[in-house]
Amino acid sequence: MGVTLAIIGALLLTPDTLLMRLSQLDGWNMLIWRGSLSGVAYLIIWAMLDGWKSLSKITTLSFSILLCCQLLNVLFFSLAIALAPVVIVLLGVATVPVFAALLSRFILNEPLSKLTLVTAFVVLAGLSISLLGHDVDGATINETSVIGLLLGLGVAFALAMNFTMIRKDQDAPFVLAMALGAMCAACVGYVCANNLQWLPPINMLSIGLTGICILPLSFIALSYAARNVKSSTVSLIMLSETVLGPLWVWWGVGESPNRMMVIGGTVVLAAIATYIVLERRNGALESA
Repeated sequence: MGVTLAIIGALLLTPDTLLMRLSQLDGWNMLIWRGSLSGVAYLIIWAMLDGWKSLSKITTLSFSILLCCQLLNVLFFSLAIALAPVVIVLLGVATVPVFAALLSRFILNEPLSKLTLVTAFVVLAGLSISLLGHDVDGATINETSVIGLLLGLGVAFALAMNFTMIRKDQDAPFVLAMALGAMCAACVGYVCANNLQWLPPINMLSIGLTGICILPLSFIALSYAARNVKSSTVSLIMLSETVLGPLWVWWGVGESPNRMMVIGGTVVLAAIATYIVLERRNGALESA
């Protein structure tokens, strides 16, 4: 069930890149709209799923960590995309399974799986090949590139910590933490933005669709998956969005993937599929 939820969450997330492009918002306004809209959606979903009965758990350390993870995830990703080439940022984000495996070892005392680590590095290599197919003008080693890479690593750490803490404390109201974290990130964007952008209806529809539907549904599915399977497994499956997302961009705005992107994407998807099959086989053997 956990793997299925993770796959659903990753697939739901795949149109996000296209919709971000279609919105034509700058970095800070992207943060404002994505944070505020997804925050409201998370809040509504939390009220429907948990309601006020979970308020007694918001004083726990787990809840505070989850809130900070959501805030840093949204904030760091928007800042990174605004400052540095996307190629550099995504290379940093691609390390999320490695962070998840290490955090699970130290926080949950789960053994480091050789299969997980090997798959994580194969996926990282595949994404590196895929990203070589993008336009890398400006992706030189300079101060902004280093900052973008560090912010991408920060996003990876925040996501990995989020999934690990959800697995550790399964009673923590993580949907409420997501709501408050996203709203806090939107407030940061509002303070830092020069002005609040109001775009034509078709552009606002794009950001509205990703903020109200895609982000909440995908990350809630991924987070519920983390309650049932290892956070490193969820992280690996989530990275398939990095490969499948450009296919939506190809369909939506006509940017076709080149040979390097196809080769790298094939490596990533094959590694993730092999990992899922082997993990399920190992699980079946252990339960037998």
